[in-house]
Amino acid sequence: QVHFLAGRMATWYGSAEGSKPLPNSGWLRAFAVGCSNFSIQYNYQCASIAMAIMATHGDVYVSDPAAADFPAAPWVHKTLLAVVFAGSVAGMLFMGLLGDFIGHRRALLLTKALVVLGAFLCILLPAEASHDFWTHLALWRFIIGVGLGGAYPLTAAVAGGSDQVGQAFFWQTPGLVAPYVVALILVALLPGATGTQFRWILGLGALPSVVALLASLQGPEDSFRGNGDSIVEGFRQALSCRQLQRRLIGTAGSWFLFDVAAYGTVVFTPHILSVFGREQSLRQLILLSILLLSCSIPATWLSVVALPRLGAKKLNLYGFVLQAALFAAFASSYSILNESRKVLISLLCAIYFGLNWGVCVSTYVLPIEVFPEEFRGTLHGVSAASGKLGALVGAGLFPFLNAAAGVPAVMGLQAIVCGLGACLSYFCLPPEDCS
Repeated sequence: QVHFLAGRMATWYGSAEGSKPLPNSGWLRAFAVGCSNFSIQYNYQCASIAMAIMATHGDVYVSDPAAADFPAAPWVHKTLLAVVFAGSVAGMLFMGLLGDFIGHRRALLLTKALVVLGAFLCILLPAEASHDFWTHLALWRFIIGVGLGGAYPLTAAVAGGSDQVGQAFFWQTPGLVAPYVVALILVALLPGATGTQFRWILGLGALPSVVALLASLQGPEDSFRGNGDSIVEGFRQALSCRQLQRRLIGTAGSWFLFDVAAYGTVVFTPHILSVFGREQSLRQLILLSILLLSCSIPATWLSVVALPRLGAKKLNLYGFVLQAALFAAFASSYSILNESRKVLISLLCAIYFGLNWGVCVSTYVLPIEVFPEEFRGTLHGVSAASGKLGALVGAGLFPFLNAAAGVPAVMGLQAIVCGLGACLSYFCLPPEDCS
């Protein structure tokens, strides 16, 4: 039934035959997709360290938030980091559908332009931490989120087969670490210049998107483009297929649960590290963040290597099991080993490794494997939007749960979330030979 619907969708949307690729266009497409993926995680993560810098005075944390160089209103601490994910949900749903309508490459150009615009506007924020300052920052982060959200389904759709998609995804992990490396350099070169430091960190998010935008302009046209006349009817018929419904629950549900755990941890890296002492300098916090986030690079590389051997479903299942065990170990050990800084940091390193082995790659690849090309962009967008809803939940829930019950409660909840993800992967995703 799925294969029959794939043929029908080709008729509804237009021909799925590709145009002749440009000579030597393969490396250019791979480079553009890699830059897009690097840009995604750089721009997601840069606000975390930028907020940490704004909370300092002379590159040192202060006990009184009002004494910080850029004191934040109460709503900022609870919502600002989550705003980008709200924009991402809108971008994933709208841009994935737009890509199936006008072509993935054209829609991808628009997403990159939005990221460049939002990052550039962050440089032009008001000089003082007024109400307008925080309102404008939230708005520009929302615009960036729309662009980043659209890039998720579209970069996957243009990357190629599942192995190529996994390799393209790898470049998100250097993007995860890069904002902290930039922050370390800026703190060394411009000590105490808080306003310049955080503006450069946010503004440099435009650079990889500009590079990807220029590379995409020289790339080949899409292999598929819809005519748009029967999109609603096409999807209504397609989603009436029970196999596709089950697969969508598997891809969207596992992505949602993974992002609840992942972004509840990763986005708040500076806050999690504050359990080791509020008297640490900004440089010490940045170095610890780099140490933790660097664990993601070998983990993601090993995921890409394991993908063709295990398949995306097994990689998803095993990754969730590993994460559940690591979160449970941290939650149970925290109260016992609260004074053992080295042991807790080692456990955090293991958690960051686990977050980036398996599920982070398989959730990105699975929609490419299990959905036909004719509506791959849209259903990948729906799955990715579900993930960013999870990120919104994780980023929004963390401050409240941490304030009420502490870090161990957060880690314990995430162990349960990952256990649910393993169950969903086992029961809802199709066997590899049926993808």
